[in-house]
Amino acid sequence: MNIEAKLRSWNKKTISISELENLMHTGSDAELCNLASDAVSAGLLAPVKASGTNGNKTYPIYLKYRVTLRDDFTEALLEIEMLHPALIKSGYLQSKPDLYVKYRKQLQQLSAYLFKRSTLVPVSKKERSFEIFDEEKQLEDRSFTALLERLGLNPEFLGYYETPEYCFNDFIPERKDQMTLLICENKDIWFNIRRRMYEDGASEIFGTHIDGVAYGCGNRISEAGALSEYTRFMGTDSAKYLYWGDIDRAGLNIYLSLLKNNPELSISLFAPAYERMLQLAGKHDIPDSNDHRERMGDYESIYSLFAEEHREQLTAFIDNNKRVPQEIISYAALLEAMR
Repeated sequence: MNIEAKLRSWNKKTISISELENLMHTGSDAELCNLASDAVSAGLLAPVKASGTNGNKTYPIYLKYRVTLRDDFTEALLEIEMLHPALIKSGYLQSKPDLYVKYRKQLQQLSAYLFKRSTLVPVSKKERSFEIFDEEKQLEDRSFTALLERLGLNPEFLGYYETPEYCFNDFIPERKDQMTLLICENKDIWFNIRRRMYEDGASEIFGTHIDGVAYGCGNRISEAGALSEYTRFMGTDSAKYLYWGDIDRAGLNIYLSLLKNNPELSISLFAPAYERMLQLAGKHDIPDSNDHRERMGDYESIYSLFAEEHREQLTAFIDNNKRVPQEIISYAALLEAMR
C-alpha cells in the first residue's frame, strides 16, 4: 500500500513522526525522510514547522505534519468530458471539479437537456427549471446560477425569462355580464395563458371556453371575501370560476377555502388541466412537497371528479405529500392546449 492510500485510511487531521513511522512500517530515517518529502511534494502532507525537526541534519523530518490529502477527481474529470460541449468549452468545470461533484446531478440533467433540445421557445424560469431539473425552483439557487454564468450559460442561452410583475392580476379581453374566468394559483401559468389570449386571441383551453384569466396570488385569492369583492368590482351579474393550482395539499386546500369562503359564487375545479398534469407527471421524478401542512378537509369531493386511473394517481401524490407544480404545463404545451 502506498503512502497516499495509507493516509486516506488515517482518520486524524495531523500525524506525528512516530505515527507516520508506524503507519508506513519503517524505522529508517532515510526512508521516512523520503516518504515525507514525497508526500509534501504531492500535497498529501504539510509540515507543522512549529513542531520542530528530529535533529537529523542528513535526514531532517518534522515532528508533526498536517494531513492535506487532495481529493481524487479522476472519475469526475472523466464524467466532465462527457458533458455537452456548451458546459465544458470554457474549461471552468475542468479546473473546478469539486463544483461538478457538488452539482453532479443537475449538470448531468442539464447536459442531457442540451443534447436533445431542438427549437428553443422562450418560457418562464420556473417552467424551464422544471423541464430540465424536475424542480421548478432549481434556477432560483443563486450559487448554481452563478456557476452557470461562469460556464457562459445565461438566461438567453437557456431560453427563459423572469415573469414580469403587473399592476393588474387579471386579463379579460371583453367584459361581459356572464363570464367564465380561470383562476391560476401561480403567476407563470397565468402569464402564459394571458400571453396566448392576448397574442393569438385564444379563448379555449383543454376544450373549455374561458373569457379571461386571473392570477390568484397563491393563498390570497382564498381569503374570506376576496373573490366576492373582486366579482363585485368587475360589475358582472354572473361569473363562473374555474380554479387551477398545483397538485399538492396546499393547492387543494386553496380550492376548498375558495368554496368555503365564497358560498354564493360558482366555483369549480378545472379538472381537464389537472388531468393533463397527471399525464405529464409520469415523465418526471416528482419532488416531495416542502409544505408540511395537513389536509384542510376531506378531499373525496375532489377525487370524485376524476376517472379511476387519475383518481388513484392523484390520491397517491397527496398521500405521499408530493408536489406537481402548474409549471409542468409549459408554454409549448399551451400552444397545443389553447386555441
